[in-house]
Amino acid sequence: MKLDYSRFLTRNITLLVAVAIVLLFFWGLGSVPFLSVNEARRAVTVREMREAGSWLLPYMNGELYLSKPPFFYWVGLVSTGVLGSLSEWSVRLPSALAATVCCIGIYLYGSRLAGRQAGLLAAVFLAANGAFSLFARRSEIEMFLTLLCFGALLAAWQYVFRQGRIGWSRLSYVLLGCALLTKGPVCLLWVTAPILAYALIYKDSRAKAYLCDGWGWIIALVLGSSWYVAVSFSQGWGIWASIISEDIVNKIDGQGAEAWYAYLLYLAGDFFPFWLIIFVRPRAFWALIRSRREAGMLLCCCLLPLLVFSMFTEKHGKYLLPIYPAVALLLALHWTALLEEAKGRWRVGLATVPYIMLAGFLVFYVFIEGQVLAHRFGGLEQVATLAAKQPDQKAYSVGEPDIRLVYYMGRPVEALTVAEVSGVKQSDARLFVQEPLPPELQDLASCKIGEIDPYLKPGRSALLLRLGADCR
Repeated sequence: MKLDYSRFLTRNITLLVAVAIVLLFFWGLGSVPFLSVNEARRAVTVREMREAGSWLLPYMNGELYLSKPPFFYWVGLVSTGVLGSLSEWSVRLPSALAATVCCIGIYLYGSRLAGRQAGLLAAVFLAANGAFSLFARRSEIEMFLTLLCFGALLAAWQYVFRQGRIGWSRLSYVLLGCALLTKGPVCLLWVTAPILAYALIYKDSRAKAYLCDGWGWIIALVLGSSWYVAVSFSQGWGIWASIISEDIVNKIDGQGAEAWYAYLLYLAGDFFPFWLIIFVRPRAFWALIRSRREAGMLLCCCLLPLLVFSMFTEKHGKYLLPIYPAVALLLALHWTALLEEAKGRWRVGLATVPYIMLAGFLVFYVFIEGQVLAHRFGGLEQVATLAAKQPDQKAYSVGEPDIRLVYYMGRPVEALTVAEVSGVKQSDARLFVQEPLPPELQDLASCKIGEIDPYLKPGRSALLLRLGADCR
């Protein structure tokens, strides 16, 4: 009877966690305008590819944009096509779905490793995580990339640890090829490099067989290189020189380096308070890693990318998002082992803290996010309303436009200097300018369509002006 009650309780907790995670990732997904420049970049690129009917060449604000491979944009095009329109909801939906699948995958794998309790805790540790929950609700590349890398690892682990058929290895390489089409060769650091390190340390023949799967590598390389080859034939092979310099060399050895331990701080913040558990019986934690090869593989998936990315000059917390499922699994394994032995208040604390944290994140995104972050999107809805009155007219901006402005203007926005404005005054167009209006443009003050106040931050305002015949 006690066993049946325990199963009933676990089943109900699992159901409540599933509902909470779905609400966390999807509630109000499209209710907040794009908060970051990167979000707007992805949305603008999807929009311009959609309008051009081109799936090969991404454009952003009317200019060729090849800094990132197009797989995320293709997914965005599918999402907007299925939903019938481009919006915050349709562009963010792939990230929310990817995060949900990651939580399902980590639950199933954790349950297989150490029981349903471990799987459930791993899913909670992942969802109740600052960066993971954030990117689950953002139209950025990182969450979909995390799904592809984690999926590739899950398929590889099935082949290595469960004596799976060769199809699991091929599936892993298919997902790896898709990851190459999402972020480029750097994804090898999250998938191939940890498996290689594990194979060398443990001398695992199945891991070596996976790494030596010739057909698998052919599949991954054909998939991953297909877009690069197609673009090279279309635009010339020299098109990549500036991208290699800007996106690879500068990030490895550029200016403004953060401290080497910056990523440790990111991880500590995102996984707080769960990571503190490693200081409770640390010897048992280390014994777990030494005694179970799956745990050793998880440690390789955590440490190797962390060490490599820590050597790069440019550091962003989101770069390590693909290792978060492995970190969550390791913490869940140790947490579960301690929970089984704990008694009294210590057991109550271990059993309830994860779910309290999950509830806290849910409350934040449902009730608080829009109010706390309102200063980051202030005025964008005003821009959209004013710009919609003349959707076909060309748009200009005095100074380089914020890419969020480009999205909510609904068209490319060309940057002009104050001196260059005189050359377009006679054309029927719209001009965006931040206040105060420069003295050279005071003659346009009477051509105001509307004022945007605030604009992206408190105390900043802007004007949308009409040009051409409408301004006479």
